[in-house]
Amino acid sequence: MKALFLGLLAAAIAAAAFLGRGFWTYKNLERSVVQRMDQYYLAITSPGREAYLLGSDEVFEVPYMASKLSVEALPTQILDAQDRLLGEFSPRKGLYVSDPEDIPDSLKKALVATEDGNFYQHHGVNWRALLRAAAVNLKNLRVKQGGSTLTQQLAKMMFTTRQRTFGRKLFELFCARKLEGKFTKDQILLMYLNFAYFGGGCYGIESAARAYFGKSAKELELEESAMLAGLVASPSRYSPFENLELAKARQRTVLTRMARLGFISSSAARNQSPQFWRRFEAGSAVPEISFWRMEVNEAPYAVEFLRRQLLTRFSQERLIKGGLRVRTTFDLDIQREAQRALKEGLARENRGLSRETPPVEGALAAVNPEDGAVLALVGGSAFNFQNQLIRAADSRRPMGSTVKPFIFAVALASGRFRLEDEITDAPRRYPMGGGRVWSPRNYGNKYYGEVTLRLALQKSLNSVAVQLLRDADKDAVARILSQASGAPEARFPRNLSLALGAADLSALETARAYAVFVNGGRAVEPYFIRSIQDREGRTLEERKPAGELPQVLDPGVSRALLEALRGVLGPEGTAYAAAQRAGFSLPAAGKTGTTDDYRDAWFAGVTADVSAAVWIGHDDARVALGAGKSGGIVAAPIWMDFVKGIYRGRPTRPLPN
Repeated sequence: MKALFLGLLAAAIAAAAFLGRGFWTYKNLERSVVQRMDQYYLAITSPGREAYLLGSDEVFEVPYMASKLSVEALPTQILDAQDRLLGEFSPRKGLYVSDPEDIPDSLKKALVATEDGNFYQHHGVNWRALLRAAAVNLKNLRVKQGGSTLTQQLAKMMFTTRQRTFGRKLFELFCARKLEGKFTKDQILLMYLNFAYFGGGCYGIESAARAYFGKSAKELELEESAMLAGLVASPSRYSPFENLELAKARQRTVLTRMARLGFISSSAARNQSPQFWRRFEAGSAVPEISFWRMEVNEAPYAVEFLRRQLLTRFSQERLIKGGLRVRTTFDLDIQREAQRALKEGLARENRGLSRETPPVEGALAAVNPEDGAVLALVGGSAFNFQNQLIRAADSRRPMGSTVKPFIFAVALASGRFRLEDEITDAPRRYPMGGGRVWSPRNYGNKYYGEVTLRLALQKSLNSVAVQLLRDADKDAVARILSQASGAPEARFPRNLSLALGAADLSALETARAYAVFVNGGRAVEPYFIRSIQDREGRTLEERKPAGELPQVLDPGVSRALLEALRGVLGPEGTAYAAAQRAGFSLPAAGKTGTTDDYRDAWFAGVTADVSAAVWIGHDDARVALGAGKSGGIVAAPIWMDFVKGIYRGRPTRPLPN
């Protein structure tokens, strides 16, 4: 008992000493803290003053002070291969609500309801909530509840870092008490709403109101206020751009809490207008907007792809205002041509579709066949609220007949076949076991009898491809496809269905795979960032030369197939009609691809400078494009239009011999 008493006494003395140190630390800094509070408030309410958090590079020497947040906010620039500006991530600075009277009552109440229901009763600290949170955290041996008031949250935003220490928490409590003694509740809400982050690069309620609803904060209505207040706790989790259903549920929660506190009637909480979200979605479906509604964005899908990758390396705050310079491999000219060609091609396909038919979508990816540098990436018709899938990289679809050159490659590499050899193109039946029989058909049910392998590849004859795969080393086919595309070997089946393209690839993986034909049989690995520098110009990341590229195909086999694939655009090839209509005569080679029932249309091809793939189809794989919508009819014209656009401003080079 005595030992327990002495232990408790020692703990009490230690706690008192700790609190005492914290108190005197604060008292010694109190004058500076109060001056800083005045500067914050004046930055908001006095025109012409520079905001400390976003504009000043002054460091405030206080323990637990977030000095990194005090540097000047600079946008992160995304640069193309020639250091031209592709996009710019930046906060919307200088947009403040300067008068508490300009904050709608519905917004004040929504924020209080969702973040601090006792805001108008406490004096900066809710001791009961703090003790309850401490008990829960002690029981779980980890931080599970916070118990912070709105005033404490404001103190944290203004003065402290995010590190979770007792010293920081204590300093935050002192600052919260001082805020409550110096400012009115409405002034505290004003500062909070001006400093809070609402997602999408929006710091402050004025930026958020304009970005999400196209209006000033003082014009916000109840449901708009509830949605924005709900974002504060977790802007990414509750973002309507990332998770629409969760955003809707969060808005309902805020309205329910407002009703529980008597801020609105129960009927107002229940009777949410279904028109609200319909209007929001319609207003957000503006063509070619970025995920963060950036001021500069020349390549929405490519920039969004980069944004997602960069968020695995850097915090969102640093990406928005840390002044990074991200030098990429994207070529702005090539990217623009890719966006134009795909958009115009999809517009043609969607013209005349009924309202019941989902729109035709597509993807285009292009890489440098020499080293894999990604030159262009387009994930659909237009990047907007309803169309965020980057199909070129994120969506994999059956590759159809674009698989055939790799089957022919294994056949040629075996030494048993040459492109000049003849083979019989005719209907065939293959036993499947259990009395079942598989009878693959050629496109249009046309058969040509005795044909050369070259002609069979150019006409994309399924019967011949299945015969070659039947006699080939299927593991070798899967291995070459995997090495060329970067997809795992397990994705490629070891059965005859592979000859018809029963394996899923993205447009980027397909463009990567076809690079081997113009690269002497060597595989490339796509990359899209050359270097990243910080705000001071220091290099954080830099791509090193890849070194010797792995040899996937024998150079002789690669050259033979490249020459055969040139013929796909010639008089005997499946893309000849498209080439004639487009007036396409550039030195190029490629392959069409069409899957069962015209669900997917492909064209993958190469020039001396570019390896690119185009996919066209519906997002719902059960929906067909329509009879006759083959790769040669739908995808090849887009590919040719894209390539012609590239070479309008640059000289052509012959394909390698």
